[in-house]
Amino acid sequence: MARRRILPSETLAAYGATPIYPSQDISDDGCNDVPASVSTTSVKGIKQQQPSQLKFPFIAKSTHNDANETPQPIGILINGWKITTQSSSIGDERQMDKLTMLLEETANNNNCNTDSATSITTTHQQEERRQRRLCPPEITFMDALISFQYQKNDSTDGTDEVDISSTCSEICFSAQDSLIEWAEAHSQLSNDQTNSTTQKTSTYRGVSIIRTADAKIWSNKQTTTTSTDDNNISSTSNSQFYYDWTFSSPYAGTIILPSCKQRATKEKDINNRKQWTPLDQSHIPFHLLQDTTQPILLFDDIHLYEDDLHDNGDVSLNIKVRVMPKCWYILQRLYVRVDYVCVKCREVRYFCLFDNVKGCGNDVQVNTIYRDVVWREASWDELSGMSLPTDPSAWREDVNSGVTTSRTQAQTLASMLPRLPTVSLPDDLPRYSYFDVASNIV
Repeated sequence: MARRRILPSETLAAYGATPIYPSQDISDDGCNDVPASVSTTSVKGIKQQQPSQLKFPFIAKSTHNDANETPQPIGILINGWKITTQSSSIGDERQMDKLTMLLEETANNNNCNTDSATSITTTHQQEERRQRRLCPPEITFMDALISFQYQKNDSTDGTDEVDISSTCSEICFSAQDSLIEWAEAHSQLSNDQTNSTTQKTSTYRGVSIIRTADAKIWSNKQTTTTSTDDNNISSTSNSQFYYDWTFSSPYAGTIILPSCKQRATKEKDINNRKQWTPLDQSHIPFHLLQDTTQPILLFDDIHLYEDDLHDNGDVSLNIKVRVMPKCWYILQRLYVRVDYVCVKCREVRYFCLFDNVKGCGNDVQVNTIYRDVVWREASWDELSGMSLPTDPSAWREDVNSGVTTSRTQAQTLASMLPRLPTVSLPDDLPRYSYFDVASNIV
């Protein structure tokens, strides 16, 4: 089963779209190849790559486990939008060490960015600055990226190449941005699992420390030493490793405006929360997404991170992208299962209309991103009361391979998740909201 598909260039052209393909061959067993001969053209001032000939749809299998794979971005240009997706292999040791340092600096509220985090040159300096220690997910696709860039058609004359990054608005998704927002919440969490003398809370923006039943038993069996020094050491150890090991990030995408010279890593910039204007109800026209007469020009399913939670469950964050002739749609899903403790599902939907469409009404504006957020969660004890299974195997999702989960199992899980009760959202994350892309380009 393929995770990524894009229609042939001839079909895309019929809908006013232009493909963006990698500059080298991508071949896999059972997949159609992208031709080696690739011409570089400029459409509406945006540099792109277009294959000289392509007779079949390009379908690429997921190759997350190929450590030597070079990321291959593909996408399309349509109605002023440059839409690209890029899968990735698992982050190597250097990338994971760098990410770990960045997350710990963020959690400890040291107000550093990526550059300053990497400027720490010695292990001694690094350890001195740590107060709370974090670990990223075991499977993190560091180079995976989903990007939707919009540029006004009149921003260039279509003859000269321009730097789109300096003239467009962009909404994008990455594992690092998601985990940064997860780490930021730890700066507001209590730093001690035994007691807290500060005003910090045990839950902040949906991030909290969950303990398994086995962990509680183990904690109760710990011996308490009478030595003051030993007590201090124990307290320090608890504080260092006390973190949300389910990676339940409140992340809902990253907006990069033309004035942003580079991606920021501070809380106020990741997701640009203030850019979203609340709405009273959903403005996503789901009937348009169900219109089978409109082909899916581009589809992709990108995983950002996964973890088996030390054999206590599963967590996965993935982004599904669908581009149609009249609109694009994104589904971001964070799925968390902690066996015999809880089940969580956090979904964020994004929709944008390219042109006026009958039946959408005046409430849905062109080139405005509409966002719906819903968080669902239930404790394990609550499942039986909702006629949901309490056997962990019924809630398992084989996201490591992405291809071995049977259709029946996938449908069963998909039917169970909407039955989980909704929970409150963070105050800065409205249930329904919108972002006007065009008005943010000058």
